[in-house]
Amino acid sequence: MTAIETAPAGAPEGRSDALVIGLVGLAHMLSHFYQIALGPLFPLLRDDFDVSYTALGLIVSLFYGVSGVCQAFVGILVDRYGGDRLMLFGITTMAVSVLLMGFAPAYWVLLPLAVVAAVGNCVFHPADLAILTAKVSPERLGRAYGIHGFGGTCGYFLSPIVIYYGVASFAGWRAGLITAGVLGLIAAGVIYRFRAALRLPAGAAAGAEAMPSFAFYGRLVSNLPLMAAFAYFALIAGALIGVQNFSVTALVEIYGAPLALATAGLTAYLAGSAMGILAGGELADRVRRHALIASCGLAIGAAAMSCIAFLALPMPAVIALLAVGGFCLGGTNPSRDVLVRGATPPGATGKVFGFVYSGLDLGGALGPLLFGWLMDGGRFRGVFIAIAAMYLIGILSVLQLKRGRKAAPAAAE
Repeated sequence: MTAIETAPAGAPEGRSDALVIGLVGLAHMLSHFYQIALGPLFPLLRDDFDVSYTALGLIVSLFYGVSGVCQAFVGILVDRYGGDRLMLFGITTMAVSVLLMGFAPAYWVLLPLAVVAAVGNCVFHPADLAILTAKVSPERLGRAYGIHGFGGTCGYFLSPIVIYYGVASFAGWRAGLITAGVLGLIAAGVIYRFRAALRLPAGAAAGAEAMPSFAFYGRLVSNLPLMAAFAYFALIAGALIGVQNFSVTALVEIYGAPLALATAGLTAYLAGSAMGILAGGELADRVRRHALIASCGLAIGAAAMSCIAFLALPMPAVIALLAVGGFCLGGTNPSRDVLVRGATPPGATGKVFGFVYSGLDLGGALGPLLFGWLMDGGRFRGVFIAIAAMYLIGILSVLQLKRGRKAAPAAAE
């Protein structure tokens, strides 16, 4: 029996599925919560440490660069030792790193702590998705992937609310980061309490043990559908960096919008994305044309961003377009994960998800350089043009990934 075929045990199937999905969704929410913990605090950090925004951006690039390199290979550990241990390691490591950032006496201390946080961050996608694939009933897998993505988006949404508005705005950035770290340690304790639900049965990873793991990566590089998935994740992550970190300033410059109204556009995008992920999970379980779902969502998202770039629109229309774009992009996520699962050789879920999802970190590391260059050159509309272009190129990756179901058996040989 392969890991994909393993059924949940020890509880009624629906109840077991709900517990596993809830715990994994909580872990994924925390990983995204910490990914942008510093972003809203940049103006405060800049004043306290007397450094440039470029220096602060280096922390982000370092974080995503280290996380991407490590994530590409951490799937080996997931397949051999189980995702539950690594998921707990990731939560604890990120929580402690962010907590210690709250005590940093100087800017340079943030750099090694960002590296430590990146090592914690790298485990989540391979561990989370391997657990879901192995433990959740196949008929609920699309919804499981959807709730997993929804949790991550909620982490992005909640991070500035909790860290900046909830604490740092009146108690200082140090208190905000310390509070965030403590919350993560509490959540890690909750997941540890129920960790038995996440553990794979003995012997489930036997096939993974026998597989020559590093040689397997050589075959992945020659597997066009899985390399297309890697490219897709890099493109989508780069586009997300543009939306999250540069769209607000770009809207202020293009439309002369008040900062609060421009920020409402980003909020609408993230809220739309969260709702889209939930709807996409239901759709992925009911409709089998996953490539069509993903391609249509990307196309509509590209159209929305192009309208913002090329048309003179009132801000309510811009906010509505961002909400529509976020909803459609979020709706593609569960179908995309189902496509990756279909292209995955048996017993290699952790390695494959770890490899292809490292594209997210590559895009996260390179995206700030592209969008920063556009902004520094005054090409504010170019921010939305670049985002639209990344979505359109992503459609080509999805179409290539569609062929992965035929390639998976060959990759396993």
